[in-house]
Amino acid sequence: MAVRTILAPVAGSNIDQRVLDLAFRTAKRFDAHLEALFVAAEPQDAIPIVGEGMSGLIIEEMMRAAENETQRRETRGRAAYDAARDDAAVAEAAVPMADLQATCAWRRDNGREDETVARRGRLFDLVVIGREPREAAASLTFDAALMETGRPLLVAPEKTPETVGEKVVIAWNGGVEAARAVTSAMPLLRTAKEVTIVSVGEVPHGRACAKALAEQFLWHGVEARVSELPEQSHVANALISEAEKVGADSIVLGAYSHSRFKEMILGGVTQDMLAKCTLPLWIMH
Repeated sequence: MAVRTILAPVAGSNIDQRVLDLAFRTAKRFDAHLEALFVAAEPQDAIPIVGEGMSGLIIEEMMRAAENETQRRETRGRAAYDAARDDAAVAEAAVPMADLQATCAWRRDNGREDETVARRGRLFDLVVIGREPREAAASLTFDAALMETGRPLLVAPEKTPETVGEKVVIAWNGGVEAARAVTSAMPLLRTAKEVTIVSVGEVPHGRACAKALAEQFLWHGVEARVSELPEQSHVANALISEAEKVGADSIVLGAYSHSRFKEMILGGVTQDMLAKCTLPLWIMH
């Protein structure tokens, strides 16, 4: 699989800049087409359930306020997109160019952001997205992109490192989620200068170990070193520490090996990595 199309949801929030920075860098790396997607909420969806006695005037004012907020967010999102596009020196295009090069486009849709991103994301090779747990809408959109697109996500950290995808760490436990993440990340791995496969603790019986994965990588022209760490209570901390040790600029991770509900309630590697990791995360469920 090649990464030829990238979707980057834009919401007019504080995370837009870092999402677009990472998205444009990734588009240039793969000579891919980047679509920045803004979803305008329908005014009626922004209004709480109408109670008895609420006048038409109040409803009209609430809808007007919702429309103004959407316009404000779109203006901020478009400004962030324009600045990132100019900074990256990437041309806009509505159709593929004759020569292979990075291109971009702005798209505005109407509806619920999470539903639109899930539907639109299934058409793309990769979704670059940010995560802000304190904003409910952003969290819903992130969850929809991860769980409902069937596509890998590249999660933007607060600060994009100078390079992305040159030194890659793979979090490996031999599970299905990790295997899917690795397969989806092969375009990244093939072009990386260094790849390190990290496993923490003993790989469960019936699963392939990190060394076996490294052997298979040779068929793809990827040489990877293996780091097998002892069992630890905080797996995410061990992965982050190893990534820092090898100077990694991105991490490939299978998302939610356990029940997603269980991880959200009791904690888990995916939740910890999303909360603590300062590197771009290439994840897939």
